[in-house]
Amino acid sequence: MSRKLLILAATIVGAHLAQAVFLGVSPTGTLVANLLEVSASVLAALTCVGASRRAQGMARPFWTLAGCGMAVWGVANLGWMYYELVLHTQPAAGSPLQFVFSLHAVFFAMVLFLDQEKDSARFEPEFLLDFTQIAIAFFFVFLGLYYVPSPHLLQQSVATRQLWMEFGEEFTLIALACIQIARARAPHIRNLYVGFALYYSVFSAGSALSEYHQSVQRTPTGTLFDLCWTLPFLWGAFWAARWQPSAASHAARSLGRKTLSGVVLTNAIFVLAPLIVLVQVAQFPSEWRILRFSLLGVSILCFAVRVGISGYREAKTAETVRRQALAMDSAADGISIVGENGEHIYVNAAFARMMGHESPESMLGVNWRKIYDARDIELLQDAVRKSLVAEGKWSGQISLWRRDGTAIPVEMAITTLANGVTACIGHDISARKEAEQARVDAENKYRTLVEQVAAISYIAELGIHGQWLYVSPQIEAITGYSQDEWLASSRDWTRHIPQEDHSVIEAAEAASLRGERFQAEYRIVRRDGAVIWVSDTAVVVSGSYSHPVMEGIIVDITDRKLLENQLQQSRRMEAVGRLAGGIAHDFNNLLTIIKGYAELALQRTGIQQELRADVQQIENAAERASMLIRQLLAFSRRQVLQPKVLDLNAIVLGLDKLLARLMGEHIEMLTRCGPDVGHVRADPAQIEQVIMNLVVNARDAMPKGGRLTVETVNVELDSTYARDHVSVKPGPYVMLAVSDSGTGMSPETVAHIFEPFYTTKESGQGTGLGLSTVYGIVKQSGGYIWVYSEPGKGTTFKVYLPRVAEQVETKPDPVEIRAAGKGSETILLVEDEEAVRELASRILSAKGYSVVAAKSTKEAEQYSEKYGGKIHLLLTDIIMPGTSGRELARRITARHPRTRVLYMSGYTDNVLAQGGVLEAGLSFLQKPFTPGALVQKVRDVLDSSVHAK
Repeated sequence: MSRKLLILAATIVGAHLAQAVFLGVSPTGTLVANLLEVSASVLAALTCVGASRRAQGMARPFWTLAGCGMAVWGVANLGWMYYELVLHTQPAAGSPLQFVFSLHAVFFAMVLFLDQEKDSARFEPEFLLDFTQIAIAFFFVFLGLYYVPSPHLLQQSVATRQLWMEFGEEFTLIALACIQIARARAPHIRNLYVGFALYYSVFSAGSALSEYHQSVQRTPTGTLFDLCWTLPFLWGAFWAARWQPSAASHAARSLGRKTLSGVVLTNAIFVLAPLIVLVQVAQFPSEWRILRFSLLGVSILCFAVRVGISGYREAKTAETVRRQALAMDSAADGISIVGENGEHIYVNAAFARMMGHESPESMLGVNWRKIYDARDIELLQDAVRKSLVAEGKWSGQISLWRRDGTAIPVEMAITTLANGVTACIGHDISARKEAEQARVDAENKYRTLVEQVAAISYIAELGIHGQWLYVSPQIEAITGYSQDEWLASSRDWTRHIPQEDHSVIEAAEAASLRGERFQAEYRIVRRDGAVIWVSDTAVVVSGSYSHPVMEGIIVDITDRKLLENQLQQSRRMEAVGRLAGGIAHDFNNLLTIIKGYAELALQRTGIQQELRADVQQIENAAERASMLIRQLLAFSRRQVLQPKVLDLNAIVLGLDKLLARLMGEHIEMLTRCGPDVGHVRADPAQIEQVIMNLVVNARDAMPKGGRLTVETVNVELDSTYARDHVSVKPGPYVMLAVSDSGTGMSPETVAHIFEPFYTTKESGQGTGLGLSTVYGIVKQSGGYIWVYSEPGKGTTFKVYLPRVAEQVETKPDPVEIRAAGKGSETILLVEDEEAVRELASRILSAKGYSVVAAKSTKEAEQYSEKYGGKIHLLLTDIIMPGTSGRELARRITARHPRTRVLYMSGYTDNVLAQGGVLEAGLSFLQKPFTPGALVQKVRDVLDSSVHAK
């Protein structure tokens, strides 16, 4: 602001100089000069308004009145410009414009009569009355000393009288300003009047010089002497712009006191104004009778009203003082007032009781040093005095000596009043101190208790960025950060939380702000970089002085989360397995149709070679699809197994050479079979597939070479291992481990590694069913599989199969397989899939069998009830709408005991096989099947003994 103002002031002064040199006193020069003078006065008035907006207390009306005075002068100068440019003359001696010029001094006079004792920022009714009185007084002075005598004097005498009158007004105002400077007690008020005295002195000197030149030369506006008006206003503008309210001005208001000189000067206007008016009225001629008596009446009325208002305010103040005294006497807190000499001049009953005195009168006249603790006197004389000088008040805890010699803790507030008097308000905090000590003892007991719990206890402010007030030592064991480290950065404690979990914390914090319980489970990154899961539970309680805080406990639930994740993974795999099994059932029906008709087409004579090749491709594709379905069934644990008691070492060693051929020269393969490895019950072919899939997967994980190890060993899985691995049952197991030193896998990859069709290989290099097949076979065999892997460090798959005490079963002698011939028996075919039913019926009918096809179990039962002949074979799908194929077989064999049963299905869904193990004595044909397999199986069952159950 000062820089802009300086540029603007320089511009105005430069314009004045240019106007005086180039335009002179020409009409244009006169116009420009007057406008520059008005601009300077307006600029000064605006800066005064700005200072008023910044001001407090009495400084606000001070600057407002100063700005009005400057603005009034600018308005009067516009009238002067009208006389010079339009009327081509100067205002006559009796012109009202002369009084308008004098009117600006009325505002400056009001500045000097502002009540310093009140230091108020408001324009109260007394102010308006005083303003009216001063305006009337100025008006009568103007009339009596200038306007009335002017017509009877020479022009030169009129000008001289005007100069002396204005000089007298200005000298009086400057003298009053000096008096106000002398009596001002507050520094900020003294500075205001010093600035005013300097400004008005410069203004008076400039106006005297300019008017003297004007009276001698009688030249119009437009000379360099016009700067005598402009420069004082620019001085005033800089004064107002640079003024700033004092920081201590507000505190200093309480330092004022009513003095005799202050009262006399403040109320002098009550008597002086009416007396001045009365003296002037007496000197006026009779033709001014109406005006002089009217204004005299107004002046006397203002005086009467002013006296009435003052009396009312004094009565009101006295009542207020009485009420305050009564309130102080009945106050619960002790109140005392210390005089300038340090002795108590007022003590209320509460303070007397607090100090052990019977009545307040016994403490009057006692020096404050006699009742304050000697250890507190030095504090009071040093820190307290500095605070009283700087801010006018001090508060804190001190000790006071009672009359019986005991010391009590007191919370004291000390405030400086007028006339060097100090007020002290004390509150006995003995009970609070005892309560605080009891709370400290309870907190120590509580802290001792919570620090023995294997969890983090804490107290914190509400909000995510609230300050943690306490945290138990367990914070270091769980997070790696000490108590001091955590508390030092507790407002930013969420930086230890992964970004993905911030929403969980924000939701819990929002609930706590509503007064609800804080409950959240989230991750924390330990100091060593490890990630742990915690459960955070807290409640909102009222802290000190009803400040709400959260008290909570944080428990490490990493182990529980691991088990939950394992359980979720197991459930997810189970759900995917059920889905895969359902798909396999329907897909096997379709493959049965494709493979069956493809083989029938190839058996036709005279088929073209090109067509034969096409059909062969269809059959090959169907066979590959069948392989995928078998892998899906293996994963979903819905394939039919034929378990035996096996020697796992024998199977591993039997595959050793085959597996070695699968490895390249850049891979070193080691086989370590533990001694006395126990036996397991499983399907040999499926276990071989498990080993093959794990080894091939390990090989593919080492494209640049490495070491592959296959080992077996007896293990005992105890309850501790079972707690860490969900669904594991403690007991004896045989472990098969396949390890590689390859690329390893991230935790995200490990989480999905057993899901079907999930693969990390490039497109076309894997189906994503290898490990899912392993998972299904191991689970269906009653075992468990776990993977341990780190990126860049390799992977280990560990398969645990239950150890059994039975001996290894001997291999039966090979049975000669005879080609299936034609037959003539009656076969009841039950299949809900129409295309499969037609295909099977066509194949069997072509072999000479009498086939009765039924599309549902209900239709098959109706036929068996009505048919009087012999039903040699019931060929039924297991999974049928309504009644299962197994239940249908029971019902039909109940009526036809000699009927043999052959089941067929894409998967058993535990209807025939519990856990995938086929019940003894049951015949089963796995879909998809070829015509040859169907005919051979039918013939074998018909040639076997009857088994109806």
